[in-house]
Amino acid sequence: MSSQTVQVAWRERAAELAASTEEYLTKGIFGDAANISDTVASYYRGAAWACEQACGLDPDSLREETIPQLESLRRFALDEALHHLMAEEPDQARGVLSGHLALRTRAIADPLVVRDTYSGSSYSEPTFPHGGTEHWLGRLFLKRFSDTAIINGKTVEITPRLVTDRIAAARTRAIALAQRSLPQLARELFSSVHHVVLYRAAQPYSGYTISAPLFVFVAEQTFERDEVAAELLIHECLHQKLSDISVIRSLLRPDYVDSESATIAVPWSFGSDRIRRFSADRSFAAFHVYAHQSLLYLGMLATSNSDSDATLAADNLILSWARAAHFDREFSTGPIRDEWGPDGYRFVEWLSHALCEIGKFRLPDGTTLSSHADAFARPKTAADI
Repeated sequence: MSSQTVQVAWRERAAELAASTEEYLTKGIFGDAANISDTVASYYRGAAWACEQACGLDPDSLREETIPQLESLRRFALDEALHHLMAEEPDQARGVLSGHLALRTRAIADPLVVRDTYSGSSYSEPTFPHGGTEHWLGRLFLKRFSDTAIINGKTVEITPRLVTDRIAAARTRAIALAQRSLPQLARELFSSVHHVVLYRAAQPYSGYTISAPLFVFVAEQTFERDEVAAELLIHECLHQKLSDISVIRSLLRPDYVDSESATIAVPWSFGSDRIRRFSADRSFAAFHVYAHQSLLYLGMLATSNSDSDATLAADNLILSWARAAHFDREFSTGPIRDEWGPDGYRFVEWLSHALCEIGKFRLPDGTTLSSHADAFARPKTAADI
């Protein structure tokens, strides 16, 4: 059998496995992105009504927005207001919502913001907002992200960057690469996020924050390599999806406190061997990302056009799968399980099944992916969680 025949055969096996696993991960209560998004939208409609009633605001003053920036601001304001209301702090809730409505009034008078009105089409993809981080609203979103960008206990310096033609073209290529590798999953994930905010920092290379829902943050240097940009766009969109799942599913126990959570040891950190410890909430996020990231690189392997592309995809597949497998093993026993709610058990079981299926793939060197379960600490150019 010729080497070319062998290569065709394993690419076909990769394509078949990627397609079946993608089908599995886009169905059910944790996979059906459209159903999840619709349910979350309904939740926020109910939350808006409750806040209007409790705070004496005009009906529909907190209605769903067609401008992505305003919808992001609205959801976070509602989250904060509900937190205060549940703590029996109506004055603080009213202050949060009054501040939001004042911000809304300023934004809808701005022609750059209005230009980003959501069309309501069945498919969209995250784009750079008009004005970028030079715009006052862009700076506000970037600050919300930078306030949460903390590594080793220190806040990372985040620098605003302009979107150049080169960056815009790289974003388009990265999205196309992700969609070519995972046609259904990538389109669903991209539809759930409206904007990419560009910045520069030594680390991290991308991020997501619950204080800016529907937005992802990606560093300028990420767009120097298409596969890195594709990975991190998928990565951050997965965080938005998990955030939505967390709104409507009981992943964690009702009295869960993140700062008091049992933890899992994570023996890698931005290319180093430093051991970190992740809470239950963060461990769910990491497992969710790495399991899907494994599938992304399996899809890239199946659609690779050259030996070098295939080698790159295979190396990243091994790394991503091994990291997902580390969380899968840690989830099987220990006090971390005591932090879960009823849906947390089903969530882990759902991802574990997909990871097991991907682990059966036989790599070009003849080894099975599952035999590389300890290959999780190799340095990598893309950012770690």
